[in-house]
Amino acid sequence: MQHAESEPSSAELLTPDALSDTDLADSFRTQSFHLMQAHPIAAAHLVLAAASIAPTCAAEQDVADEFSFVIVDFAQQLGVLHRRAVNRRAKEIAGAGHGH
Repeated sequence: MQHAESEPSSAELLTPDALSDTDLADSFRTQSFHLMQAHPIAAAHLVLAAASIAPTCAAEQDVADEFSFVIVDFAQQLGVLHRRAVNRRAKEIAGAGHGH
């Protein structure tokens, strides 16, 4: 029988307990650097997230403040989608626990 070590998911790696705000923001900045050419919109979101979580200077704080007002509706819609996904996953887990 093979023993497979399970690696933590990206969601587990990014829990508040796992990383400080500064470490999380730095991780987003690093990811955005690597994404910039292939996926500039995703990279921009990561940079904005980093600036919102732990800005490194006044200019970055200004960017976070300015763009946070622009994306409020978008963020609210993402929240709705996230809650739906959480509820769907909870139902799937509950169904699996009952032999469905």
